[in-house]
Amino acid sequence: MTDTAEAASPAGAINSQVLRSSVLVVVIGASIAGTAGSTFAANDYSHELTLLHLLAFTSWFGCSIWVSFVGGIIMFNNLPRHVFGRLQSKLFPAYFIFSALAVSIAIASAAALGWDIKSLAAILVTIMANLLYLEPETTRVMILRHAVERRLGTGHEIGQLKPSDPAKANDPELRALSKQFGVLHGVSATLNLVALGIGCFWLNFCARRMGEK
Repeated sequence: MTDTAEAASPAGAINSQVLRSSVLVVVIGASIAGTAGSTFAANDYSHELTLLHLLAFTSWFGCSIWVSFVGGIIMFNNLPRHVFGRLQSKLFPAYFIFSALAVSIAIASAAALGWDIKSLAAILVTIMANLLYLEPETTRVMILRHAVERRLGTGHEIGQLKPSDPAKANDPELRALSKQFGVLHGVSATLNLVALGIGCFWLNFCARRMGEK
């Protein structure tokens, strides 16, 4: 199936929006439950809550490290650009949904333990911005860009951001879409790195808490 056909599929678009909306409801519910319950039974279940928190947070953190610094780079350097883009358009929604759910669990468990959750909440905001707007919009522009590149007879290059042929790379329509894509992708990647930076701060906090035991 081509990029254009996928983008034009009403069922696919509806399912994607329903899934994102469902995640948003779960995230809000988990956050409310965590903050409202605050320190419920923390003394009785502190070990279990801490274990749940560490499992959820480190699952997100490890996944983010892999996606940001290992998996994406390897795929980019070994797949044709259009194949890489289509694969990423399937992986990133799953990545952000997994991240939102994992961090929501981390927030709920941290709140139940009586910990300050501001840092985790900031991470969740960056994830939801990517899930609900930046990723879908970036993918939409990428699909339009791929259509133009197919018309120009390019997109097969491996490990390159743009066509090898300068005449094709300088096509006005392609340049405009590439600029738009670059801005969206840049903001998305920056938010992802900000989340990882805050995650390092939270890891330090967890290490201190464990050292106090």
